[in-house]
Amino acid sequence: MKRQNYILSILLILFISPMIFGSCTKNLDINQDPNNPTDVPENLILSALLSNFSYEVNGGYPTRVSVLWTKYLAGGIAGNHEGNYLITSSDVNNFWTSFSYSDVMNNATVLKNKAITNGNPNYSAIAKVVLAWNLSMTTDVFGDVPYTDAFKGAEGVFKPKYDKQEDVYKSIQTLLDEAIVEAASTTNALKPAADDLLYQGNMAKWTALAHTLKARFYLRLSNAPGMTASTQAKLALDELAKGAITMATQPKFAYLASTGAENPWYQYAIDGKWAVTTRPSQYYVNKLIDSNDPRLAFQATKVTAATNVDPANVGKFIGLTNEAPSNNILNYSAIAPFYSAKDAPLYWMVYPEVEFIKAEAEFLVANKTVTAAVTAAYEKAIKASMDFYGIAGTEANTYIANNVLSSSSTAAYSQIMNQKYIANFLMFEAYNDFRRTGLPALPLNNEMYPGQTKLDQPPRINQIPVRFPYPSGERLYNSDNVPADIPTDPVKAIVIPVWWNSK
Repeated sequence: MKRQNYILSILLILFISPMIFGSCTKNLDINQDPNNPTDVPENLILSALLSNFSYEVNGGYPTRVSVLWTKYLAGGIAGNHEGNYLITSSDVNNFWTSFSYSDVMNNATVLKNKAITNGNPNYSAIAKVVLAWNLSMTTDVFGDVPYTDAFKGAEGVFKPKYDKQEDVYKSIQTLLDEAIVEAASTTNALKPAADDLLYQGNMAKWTALAHTLKARFYLRLSNAPGMTASTQAKLALDELAKGAITMATQPKFAYLASTGAENPWYQYAIDGKWAVTTRPSQYYVNKLIDSNDPRLAFQATKVTAATNVDPANVGKFIGLTNEAPSNNILNYSAIAPFYSAKDAPLYWMVYPEVEFIKAEAEFLVANKTVTAAVTAAYEKAIKASMDFYGIAGTEANTYIANNVLSSSSTAAYSQIMNQKYIANFLMFEAYNDFRRTGLPALPLNNEMYPGQTKLDQPPRINQIPVRFPYPSGERLYNSDNVPADIPTDPVKAIVIPVWWNSK
């Protein structure tokens, strides 16, 4: 049971109440089903929309798969799975149909349309930010997707045409521009408040988030066909200068310690609702150990004494591979409570990303040369990542001194993106950065446990996948509109870059 289930239960009570308390009225409309309302006010739609986006998308399938491909985590189970690049067209059906399009984007569209009609532009602004963000995650993993022709079932459009990804990104920027204007409106018949589970109706925070997302998306297209990296970087810097999220306003969604309302990572990887075999990867753990990175303690746990745990492993950080270990799973580090405690918030975006956007953008604006501004931005970004965890300034300064930015353009770019990768632990954005820049230079998921001489299940392809296959549901019900250049065979589909990654 997810957090939004509580909200939906409340909605159900509200909708059933008129039937219970007004059943004696002579004006009962027998043509209206009280259990299937057709008109829900904005404040009730918003809470469920934010809950769905948090649990099903930002903390859901696209993120859970991408963190295996970017090697933050590994799946220590036997057989083929997403960790060794098995992903089928059936696997993505729920994300596409139920979560992304239905639970989030369709409801965001309903909310913005209702809010505009009712004179509530603040609600429309929030709906457009969520719609733009969800649309970006959908197009980033699939490429061309329906948008302008979507959400028109009431008009008889049941087989929507696909928009080119380049056009989707134009629509995303337009949605965010409109959201910024509407967020500034002080004329609202109904204003968001406690129903805004992210910012409690603080529209200045939503505006800063919209500007930050615009900067992220401008940088996303730095290597897209027809785009110039320095131009896109300048656009990103200009957007952040208008107002960006801060450490205090980074978007994080609250979860509860009560059963069914816990943090998604807790449910997914800690308590066994999904599995306990998804844990920090051997590659990632060793990477941070090798560089004496103090952030590791906030991202992974040390092995603790327990039945079937080798005493030699206790007190150590030990990463997992994408195969079942021969010993007990408790011999390996888990995701740290900072991210996976029952009541830990789910970070939708972290403030250090803002500083790393600035560092990379300064580097690109300078035509990939290392200037004083680039160095200062790089060091500030690392410091922001350390501050995010509350790491002492002296420890942060030592780490920065040991990771001085190189004067070599190639090495410097690698350092910037490597540090951004560590700062964005468990974030979907790392997958986009990797595809966009090739950095950090991640190896295949083919690590072995100590003493192992042969992989039981080698990677199914010899590269990290660069997209999701289109859903089998689309192939079945909307086949005429699915892009013909993407093969039906998922093994062949997942190696074809999306538009912004195809230069």
